[in-house]
Amino acid sequence: MDKRARYYKNKRYFESDDFKKSTGVKQGLRLCGNEDEIKVANQLSKFFKITFSKEGTFKTTSYVFNFLQPGEEFREYYNLYNEVLLLFSPYTEFESRTLDFVDKTLEEFDNRLDKVCVFLVSRDGDIETKINGLNTANKDSRIIVPFTYAEILQNGISKTDINTKLRKYFYSRDLFALESPLKTEAYFYGRNTLIQKLYDKYLIGEQSGLFGLRKTGKTSVLYALERQMVLRSGCSVYIDCQNPGIYMLRWYELLQFIVTEICKKYEVNKKVIDDDYSEKKAALTFERDMKEINGVLKTRVMFMFDEIEHICFQTSDKEHWRNGEDYCMFWQTVRSAFQKQSECFTFLIAGVNPLCIETAYVNNVENPIFSMISIEYLNLFDLSNVKDMIGHIGKYMGLNFDEEIYTKLTEDYGGHPFLIRHICSLINKDISLDRPCKVSKYEYATKKKEYDAKIVHYVEMILGVLKTWYPKEYELLEILAVDGVQELKKNLEYKAKEMQHLLGYGIVKEVNENFYITINAVNLYLENTHKLQGKKTSKEQAWSEVSKRRNVLEDKLRKIMLLRMTMQYGSKKVKGKLLEVVESGRKEREKLQDLEINDLIENHFYLLDVKQVILKNWSLFDATFIDKVKFENFLDVINKYRIDAHAKTIEESDLLMLTLAFNWFDERIEDLPV
Repeated sequence: MDKRARYYKNKRYFESDDFKKSTGVKQGLRLCGNEDEIKVANQLSKFFKITFSKEGTFKTTSYVFNFLQPGEEFREYYNLYNEVLLLFSPYTEFESRTLDFVDKTLEEFDNRLDKVCVFLVSRDGDIETKINGLNTANKDSRIIVPFTYAEILQNGISKTDINTKLRKYFYSRDLFALESPLKTEAYFYGRNTLIQKLYDKYLIGEQSGLFGLRKTGKTSVLYALERQMVLRSGCSVYIDCQNPGIYMLRWYELLQFIVTEICKKYEVNKKVIDDDYSEKKAALTFERDMKEINGVLKTRVMFMFDEIEHICFQTSDKEHWRNGEDYCMFWQTVRSAFQKQSECFTFLIAGVNPLCIETAYVNNVENPIFSMISIEYLNLFDLSNVKDMIGHIGKYMGLNFDEEIYTKLTEDYGGHPFLIRHICSLINKDISLDRPCKVSKYEYATKKKEYDAKIVHYVEMILGVLKTWYPKEYELLEILAVDGVQELKKNLEYKAKEMQHLLGYGIVKEVNENFYITINAVNLYLENTHKLQGKKTSKEQAWSEVSKRRNVLEDKLRKIMLLRMTMQYGSKKVKGKLLEVVESGRKEREKLQDLEINDLIENHFYLLDVKQVILKNWSLFDATFIDKVKFENFLDVINKYRIDAHAKTIEESDLLMLTLAFNWFDERIEDLPV
C-alpha cells in the first residue's frame, strides 16, 4: 500500500468512533509480544489508545512495538498530536543500536508517528542512566522516555507516574541549544522542497551547488539528503573537507579516499591498490574503479563535498590546494570521468560562496568546473518557517510563544535558524520549570538587549568566514551598516558579483533599489565593532568616520546642555547663562546676544563652549556623566583630534583613544531623550 493510500485509510480510522475513545485497545487489534509485553501494553492502554501492534526483525534482532494515541491532555501538555512509538527492548543490556530500529520505524510510518518522542520499555535496570548519557552525547537525539518492565509490572503505573516521567524528559532538555548539524529529522524544519530538488538532480545525473551563510544548516541538509538516499535506494558518500584528514591529502590521494569510502559503506568487494593511485595513474584508475563500482551497485553515487573552501584555491590552508595544482588536477579528473560515464556518479559542492564555480581561470589554467554547476542558495527562514520550528520545538518543552514573538524573531535575526534557536534557548533558561507556560512578547522585549549581547560570538562566527575568505563581501556589509545605502551604491559598480552573493545568502535584501541588512543582530554588531577600530581606513575614510561620529556627539551634547540649563534657569535667563562662558575676547560675542537660542546653540557654540557650560554647572549633569575627570579628558581628546579639519593622518594609537572616548560618551547618553 503506497503512502497516499495509507493516509486515507488512517484518516478514516482517525475520524471513526473507535478512535475517538481516548484509551483502550483498538477494536479487533491483537497485541503482539510475550506475556510481560502484553501486560505492559494493557497497563499503558489505561491512559493511551493502542492503535497498532507488530513484531519485526532488524539486523537479526527481533522487536515488538505498538503505537500509542495520546488523549487531549497529553496532546496539549507535550505537543503529542501524532501517535507515539512504544518499543520493547527485552534485553538486560541496552544497546544504542536499538535506536537504529527506531529511526527505521519512524521513517516507515512517518505519516503517523511523532518524529520526536518515543516510549522505550527495557529490561535494563540502568536504562535511565544510559538514555541520559545518549542525550548528553547527542544533543539532537529524540526524546526517549524510558521505562523498565519492572516498574510497570510490579507496582502498576498511574497517570501521575506518566506525567512525572514526561515532564522530566520533555521540560528538562533544551531542544533549542543544538550546536552541531542535525543528523536526524527530529528537529529538522523548512528544507524539504530543497532536498527534493537536490535528489531530483541526482536522479537525472546533474551536479549541484549549495551555498549560504555559516550555520544556516547546509550540513544538516546534506545529512537529510543522505537519509533520502537510504529510503530510495540511492547511494552517496559524504566528504567533510574541513577535516584535516581530507584537506591534508593530495589530489590523487583524495580520489583514492572517495573510492575506498564507497567500497566500505556499500560493502563492495574490491581492493583499492595504493600504487594504482599514484600521481601518474590516479586519473585513469579512478575512472576504471567508478565503472566497476557502478557494475556492482547498479546506481550512481553522489559525492557530497561539504565545506568546499578547505580544498579550494585562494581559501584553503594548504598550499597545494590554495596555490598549487591540486585543485585543477582533482577536478579535471572528476570532470573527465563524469563526461565519459555520467551514469556512475554525480557530485554536490557545499560551502559559503560559489567562488569555485564562478572563477574562469585558476593559476592561469581553465577552471574545470567553471559554470558546470547551477547555484542553489540556502535561504534564511521566512515567518512561516520560524513559527513552525520554534512553535513546534517549544511545545515539546512546555513553551507557548505569543504570536508576535515569531514576527520579532524573524525581523531581528533575519530568519537565520541557528541564531533564532539560540535566542529561544536563552528564553528557555529564563523560564521556570512550572510548565506548560506562555512566553509573552513583553518578556522577550525586556531581555532583547541582554540576549543580543550573549550571542555576539555566534554573529562573529557567521561573519568570520566572510571577513577571512571573502573580504570584499564583508566590506560591503560594513559600508552598508556604518555608512549607509548611498555610500554602498558608490562601491557597487566594481563589486557586482559580491553583492549578488550577499543577496543570495539573504543577509542583504533590495527593495526599490535600496539595500538593507536583514539580520538586525549583524547590523548592530557591525555598527558597534567597526565604527573606527578594526577597520583599515584611508585618510579620507578616517576623516569621514571621525567627523560623522563627533558631529552626532556634539549635537546630542548641545541638546542635553540646553535642556538641563533651561529646566534650571528658565527660558528667559538661559541664554545669558550660556553666554557667560563665551570668551570675552571673541569678536562676535556682542552679536551673539541678538541671536535666537537655537541658532546660538547650533551654529555658534563650539564644543569647548559646551564643555565649559557643563563643567561650570556640573551638578546638573553629574547623574549623567558621573566622572568629571573622564568627561573633561575624553572631550579634550575628541576636540584635539579634529583630523577632518586639520587634514592630517591619524596614528593607530590616537584612533584607539578616540574610540575609547566616543564609546564612553555613547554609553552615558545613548538612551537619553534628546
